[in-house]
Amino acid sequence: MKDFEIISYNMEIIEMLSNEGSAPLDDYWQPIINVLSQDIGKTKELLLKCTSNQINLMSGYFEDVSYNLQSQEFIDFLRELQQKYPQIDIEKGIQWAVDAILD
Repeated sequence: MKDFEIISYNMEIIEMLSNEGSAPLDDYWQPIINVLSQDIGKTKELLLKCTSNQINLMSGYFEDVSYNLQSQEFIDFLRELQQKYPQIDIEKGIQWAVDAILD
């Protein structure tokens, strides 16, 4: 499976299971985190292909990706995404990503 296919496949399952309440989602988030943590250039490319809803859902995991990448460029890109999609609020996810670099 290609990287974006991994993200799409797992996001579909996450979106479906999120409606069920207490479904175990970590098994589906980890492959997404792994793909997004490989390389900042690829991360940006992949996130630009995602919908605003997908980005909103992923924002809780920006911290993990940021910790793995240790990149200010990633933080700057997340801020660009927030401007691109003003209808979603990913500020908390961005702050967690900033904190992950500082740790």
